[in-house]
Amino acid sequence: VMARSKRLVPVVLLLSLGLWLGPVGCGGGSSTPRTDPGDEPGPTPGPTTTGVTADHRCCDLSLVPLAAIETARSDLHIAYQHTSHGSQLISGMDALRTYPAFGATYDWDDAGARAGALDLDDRGIPGCLDLSQGDSVDANGDTPWVLATRALLDHPANSHVNVIVWSWCSIHGHDAQRYVDNMEKLVAEYPEVSFVFMTGHAQGQGEDLTEDSVHYNNELIRAHAAEHDRWLFDFADIEAYDPDGTYFWNQDMMDNLDYSGGNWGQQWCAANSGSELEQLTTGNGVDNYDGCHGCAHSDNPQEANLNCVLKARAAWWLWA
Repeated sequence: VMARSKRLVPVVLLLSLGLWLGPVGCGGGSSTPRTDPGDEPGPTPGPTTTGVTADHRCCDLSLVPLAAIETARSDLHIAYQHTSHGSQLISGMDALRTYPAFGATYDWDDAGARAGALDLDDRGIPGCLDLSQGDSVDANGDTPWVLATRALLDHPANSHVNVIVWSWCSIHGHDAQRYVDNMEKLVAEYPEVSFVFMTGHAQGQGEDLTEDSVHYNNELIRAHAAEHDRWLFDFADIEAYDPDGTYFWNQDMMDNLDYSGGNWGQQWCAANSGSELEQLTTGNGVDNYDGCHGCAHSDNPQEANLNCVLKARAAWWLWA
């Protein structure tokens, strides 16, 4: 196995910003990055670097210095495998990439060929579609997505890949313990690669903790990530809260932000017309920009695309 030359770097920047011990609020604030470098940097990450969690508190990109975003675009080489729900990050990142006021700040490139753009190979791990469809094991106890990841990383042409992300389709009824156990195999085998854990989307079950239910599995993954200091993209937590911090997960919330009282994306955008987040979502009042569209499972009403925008902001927070 060829040693990977780069690592995921957010922990240095988070420590330098003083975010490690305190929550980061999304709010409805601007995504214009800071241009100052922050305080004194923390220690350089090594193979045992602890992780961080990107959740609903991590959607305000104004907290991240521009230098950190530039470093992520320069140093990270991400392979991301998903099906429809996982594409929500990509749809949101497309919206940030094309929003006129941002210029090239949040540029990313699937092929990794465009100078200055984040190298993110979308659907970049052949051999297994997603975590849900790969929830089985062979005689060695290895899942199909573990085998696919090894095949990718062991190929000399992929020696530059330093971040691996797998997404769930539905997490309901799946074996989250098997998932974290198999992720730990990869963490141990490839110490110079950063592996990002992920939770699963809402399905109207609320906080039901029946074994292998959505919330049960998400809580298991969160507890594991916290105990073992792993990188976690908390997909479920990001969609559970609106940008003001109102919690909807326990109100029969679905994956398009519908809940027992309506659709929180639509309601938030109506109450915050003209805000950057509303404009990113709808395109209202922005020349040469049509908003975020095609947010898988969260495209109707139009304002439900806010789901993808928030996940993209949290993703960039994690990358940077």
